[in-house]
Order: sequence, then C-alpha cells, then structure tokens
Amino acid sequence: MSFLHPLALLGLAAAAIPALLHLLQRRVPPELDFPPVRYLSAAERESARRLKLRHLLLLVLRTALIVVIVLAAARPLIPLRGGGAHQPTAVVIILDNSPSAGAVVSGGSVLDRLRVAARSSVARTTSADRVWLMLCDGVLRAGTREALLAIIDSTHAGWQRLDLVDAVGGAARTVDAQPLPGREVHVLSDLQRTALASGHADVPRGVRILALEPGSTVTNRGIASVTVSEGAAVIELSGSTAAGGDLPQPVPVTIRIGGGARRDRGEIAARGLATPGGGGGSTRSAVTVSLPVQSLAPGWWLGEAALEPDELRADDRRPFAWRVAPAAGVTATPGAGAFVAAALAVLQEGRRVIEGRDVVISGEAAPPTAPHAILQPPADPALVGQANRALATRGVPWHWGQVGTPGNVAAPQLPALDGTPVARRYRLQGASDEVLATVNDEPWLVRSGNVVLLGSRIDTAWTALPTAPGFVPFIDALVNRIVVGEAAVNSAEGAPRVEFRTRGTDTVGATVFGPDPRESDLTPATPALVTAALGGRDRVEVLSANALSAERFAGTRRADASAILLVLALLLAAIELAVATRTR
Repeated sequence: MSFLHPLALLGLAAAAIPALLHLLQRRVPPELDFPPVRYLSAAERESARRLKLRHLLLLVLRTALIVVIVLAAARPLIPLRGGGAHQPTAVVIILDNSPSAGAVVSGGSVLDRLRVAARSSVARTTSADRVWLMLCDGVLRAGTREALLAIIDSTHAGWQRLDLVDAVGGAARTVDAQPLPGREVHVLSDLQRTALASGHADVPRGVRILALEPGSTVTNRGIASVTVSEGAAVIELSGSTAAGGDLPQPVPVTIRIGGGARRDRGEIAARGLATPGGGGGSTRSAVTVSLPVQSLAPGWWLGEAALEPDELRADDRRPFAWRVAPAAGVTATPGAGAFVAAALAVLQEGRRVIEGRDVVISGEAAPPTAPHAILQPPADPALVGQANRALATRGVPWHWGQVGTPGNVAAPQLPALDGTPVARRYRLQGASDEVLATVNDEPWLVRSGNVVLLGSRIDTAWTALPTAPGFVPFIDALVNRIVVGEAAVNSAEGAPRVEFRTRGTDTVGATVFGPDPRESDLTPATPALVTAALGGRDRVEVLSANALSAERFAGTRRADASAILLVLALLLAAIELAVATRTR
C-alpha cells in the first residue's frame, strides 16, 4: 500500500489522545465502611464492570475513528487488477510501422489495429509518468500525451525494418534507468517470425514486456531483389503462405526498362512466370526474364520489376539500375581457343564488341600488354610456372597453383555462369582481391586491377561452359563489364528509388532503395518464440487486445481508498455516539 500524502500520517499521533483523556478522567473514590450502604456493594461492583467495558469500547472507537480519519487524509492507494489509477510509471510504447504493417487483413491494415492499441496505452498515462514512443526508425520520442497521440494518428507504414529484439532491449534499459515504481514496455507489432528468429533481448529484472499477440499468417508475394546481367534479369521473390491454404499459384512478373522522362530512349518490357514454393509459411522462388540487350544503347538504364497487387503493396514493385557499357575493342590471341573466337564473332555481329586491343583474351604463358587482359591457364602444364612469373612481373598478386578437384561453378552475381560443371582446373592462389566465382569454395574466377584470371581453359575438355546457353552472355560480361571494372550498384533500405553516385561529370555507380526482403514474409512468430526472444517467461506476456488493455500498468495500478475510509469513519462516529449516549 502507498499514500498520495504520506506526511498526513503524522496525524496518527493524535490516536493517543482518547487514551490520555480516559486516564486523566479516572477517579479513585474514597472507601467508607458505612453500614447502611453495605447492601449496595454487590450492585456497585456489577455496575462498575459494565461501565469499564463501555469506557473501553469508547476508547477503542475513538482511537479507531482518529486513525481512520488520518488515513483518509493521507489518501492510501491499494493494489488493483481492474481499473483505477496507477503509480508513476516509465513506459516505452513501440509502434512497429515497418513496411509489413501496411498489409491488409480483413478489410483493414495491420497498422490500424496497432494504432488503436498505441492510442489506448498513451491515453492511460498520467502527468506523473515518463512516456516515450518508438517507431520503425528506432528513435525514442518523448512528449506530452497530446503530442504523442498526434504522432500516432499521423503515423503511416514506413520503409525501414525495425530490429525488434534490439528495440525491446534498448527500451527496457531506458525505463529501467528511471527512478519510478513502474517500468513497462508495450510492444505493438505484427511480430514477424523473421524479426525474432535470432538474438535475445537483455531485459533487466523488474521491467514488464507486454506484447500484443499477432494475427494469422497472410499470403503474400514480394520482389526481394533484381539482378540484371547481359541478356537476362533474375527476379527473386519472397513471401508467405497461409497455413492450410491452397497451393501457391504461378506469379506473373513484369520487367520494364527505360521510358519515363527519357522518351527518346524508348521502353522495353518483358514478362516471366515464377512458381513459388508450397506449404504454409515462408516461400522463396526466382524467375529469369530474357532481355534484348542489343536494343539498349550504352549508358545507364532505369527499370522496374512489378507483381500484381496483393495484400502488401509495398513489396510489389522494386526498381533497379543497369549500366550498358559501350562496345569494347576486343582481340583474342590464338591461345584463347576456338570457342572464345566464335563467341566474339557473335558479339561483333550483335554490335556488342568491336575489333581493338582495349581487351585481350589470352591463353599463352606470356600475358599480353593490353590495358585489360583476360587470362586462361596455359594448355601445357609445363608452361604454368612461366605464366606465374609473368603475372608476378606485371604485379598481379594471383597465380595458378596445384590441380583442383572437379565441381560446379558458384557465381551468384553471374547467372549465366552459375552451376556450370568444371572437369579440370587449377587452384587460384593469392591475395584477397575480388573473387567473382568459385568451385568447391575455392576461387575459380578472380579480378585484380585490370586483369581477370580463370582457373580453367575455356574448352570443353576443361568445362561445359562453351556448350552452355549462357556462354556468349558470359563472354559479353567478361569483356564489357568485369575486366574494365563495372560500376557498382548497391542496395539500401528505404523508399523505392535509385540514386546515382557521381565523380565530377561521370556517373560511377548507383544505389537502389527498397524495403527489406524479409518484410515480405508475413508469417507471425509463435508466442513461445516471442517470449524467448523478448526477455523470457518471467518478463514477457503475449496478450490479446482485451487482455493487454487490462494488464497495462497493472503492476503499479492502485485505487484511492480514502472514500471507503471516510464512510468507515462516519460509521465509527455513529457507533461512538450511540455508546456514549447509553453510557450517560
């Protein structure tokens, strides 16, 4: 029990007044042995016993009356699980307005449901509380109740993903540092499973974590990434499927390049069909859409991949940027092999390369002196040592080592090359420069400065690459992008857009913004996972909307008992008056 006015308890000292008055009023009558009144002795003793009991009762009633009046003046607060006021509390309200909160469920967005809960939490606060509001940007916002309610009302689904585990841990430390009786964190989120799959919040003892229970899984498809290379765009999809629902249907994907403000460059459109994985829960898939590279003039091109609208619109579109390099002047030495010569002839016919010595593809022991070189190991193993010495002379920190084991090429950034079988190869050994492809987790294609090294010769005796459909696009990528140093295209989280990086008047790269791909998976975490990730069973409660309303500030909720005490004081006063009247 606590008191709003504890200094009033000093008045309890007045409870001794009735006792002192009773002691001061005690009289000891003189004793006289008078024969006529002896017969009254028995009656006097009986009456004295009754008077003592009444006086004792009056003493108790008057003392209790003073105590009750003093306690009522101090306004005691008693613990209460239902309504009522609460003790001063430090509280952080986490309103997770990440992109996934924009999903539409049963005709309304998830964010609308979260906003209602956030408004209820803020409305229950008092001027004695310390209140902060956190949105998906992770920033703590303090303010008056009216100011925080205005922020909640104006909040919309953002483009940043909230790290819920870190957010809860930081909020718990914030409220724990406040010298107030109550410390709570209200987590109002869709509680995506992907947001709680790793990590555990460090929540101090005494801090209550109240989380609004999530809804059911919503079927959704979103574009996770777009990777553009010569002749193709690889669109990766991610999402979720409602448990017990129908098997996912193929998803049409549309690619558009150009258009917009640059009408002079025209627009190219292409379509593909992706087949998502089945089963309830997370799904991932990818589709490759062919692009007519020969139709694109050199320079930077902007494009967009789009899906048909579904429950979450934020991830249905994703922009991308692609630089089409001008045709390189390429020469292949006799040692490069017949397959390389044939591929270059196809590229010349398509105006993707021209004759020149800007780039030289070689397979001899002595590397060429061209500005850019693409080098294969010599066909004769006896010449490998000589080729390595020539590389060292040129300042290349890589060399061909021992013979490696066969395997498949792993090249996530080069779809035309990824998965190609390799029968013979040398291990590439050297510095930690840019590794573009590996075989059995060992470098197979590397770039160092203006030199590109392959671990195998481009020949069917070494690799199946020359007979693969992606062989010509791979050679195109080698001579037009990889060896000359392609402009970097980075990804970042934010509202969908493309920002170019410049150096002087040259465009040297681009950053593509979009939502975090994990936002597309709308599968909610289980209550057990939420409890474990946000602090443990002794600190976390996952509650329905009604239960959350009842449990907010319940740890410090108190009811003012002064009214009850005043009623009790009136009752004691009435009883005291009745007893005193009968005594007289």
